[in-house]
Amino acid sequence: MKLFGRRKRSLVRVLVPLVATMLIVGLSALPASASAVTNFTPKCGVVGTSVTVTGSGFTSGGDATAVTFGTAPAGNQTTLTGLTNTSVTAAVPAGATTGKITVQTPDPDTASVADFTVEAAPAAPTITSFTPTAGPIGTIVTITGTKFCGTTTVKFNATTATSVTVNSATSITATVPTGATTGKISVTNTIGTATSAADFVVVPAPTITSFTPAFGPVGTQVKITGTNFSGTGFTTTSVTFNGVAATTKTVDSPTQITATVPSTATTGPIKVTTPGGSATTTTNFTVSQTHSRSITFKLKKSGKASGVVSVGDGFTACTASVPVKIQRKSNGNWKNAGTTTTTATGSYSKKTKGKPGKYRALAPKVALNNGVDLCLKDKSPTQTIT
Repeated sequence: MKLFGRRKRSLVRVLVPLVATMLIVGLSALPASASAVTNFTPKCGVVGTSVTVTGSGFTSGGDATAVTFGTAPAGNQTTLTGLTNTSVTAAVPAGATTGKITVQTPDPDTASVADFTVEAAPAAPTITSFTPTAGPIGTIVTITGTKFCGTTTVKFNATTATSVTVNSATSITATVPTGATTGKISVTNTIGTATSAADFVVVPAPTITSFTPAFGPVGTQVKITGTNFSGTGFTTTSVTFNGVAATTKTVDSPTQITATVPSTATTGPIKVTTPGGSATTTTNFTVSQTHSRSITFKLKKSGKASGVVSVGDGFTACTASVPVKIQRKSNGNWKNAGTTTTTATGSYSKKTKGKPGKYRALAPKVALNNGVDLCLKDKSPTQTIT
């Protein structure tokens, strides 16, 4: 038994260093983190163009040794510049072809998803189209054409875009700059300038200066006054009352819109939206609560008129101390024969001259509480003095 124990301890002393050595050797044999190309800029160019490739793992398994464009090599470890684990720069070599950019490392090589376009020779650009054709300042416009490699400037009607991306030899995205106006788009590279055949329409933001009436019930037609409600290539897209789209809207002119208050609208601002942006009123449109009324009418031969104004929903403010007009028909038109005011209980009386003819009583529409409540108009049946 003692002999067996001594042999066991000896075996352990031998195996432990052996296992440790094997583990170290095994770990060192594992591949380093794989490299990857995620982007490169510019997207195209002629021989000699400097291209920066970004990604990961360019040095983690040993320094990258070369970059290839299509099938042609571009430099080696001594001619690559700016090498870091996430970036490397190389010049497009003679004989390069359009295709993937590949970063060669001690790990398996890694290639880009997109192709780099190798231009045969520098040439002036052309513009075939752009989209969208209209928009406000800040719109991102995609320009399609040819020979966009080496683009130095993009302008919107002579105003230089500050944000330009050359996506490929045939595509550029540019942001409409502050100060741009409607006009041609131009693209300039090291050889020449191309100008679009059509204008890009810069849509100005709308403004609202006023609206009338300031209050009204659902269904009220509101006239909104301002600027830039329509123009060449654009028009108002929506009008809302406190966030609810107007039932109907008519752009009467670039400075006026007529919109109908929708059924679910509540008191709040009016907002006008165009392709150029939005404008919101600084004051609220008040959506009024309507109160239906009725008026009775009794007329004596002496010309004394009397009656009562009542309200259907119990809102008594529409009956107390409200105006009543006594009207007489003359030459086909109703003319006032007298005006009075109701009592606290809604009754009224008024002495007229008693001239022969047809008479009626009118309770005109009255706005209360700054337009929050509308007492609706009502007319009585007619009576005649002979």
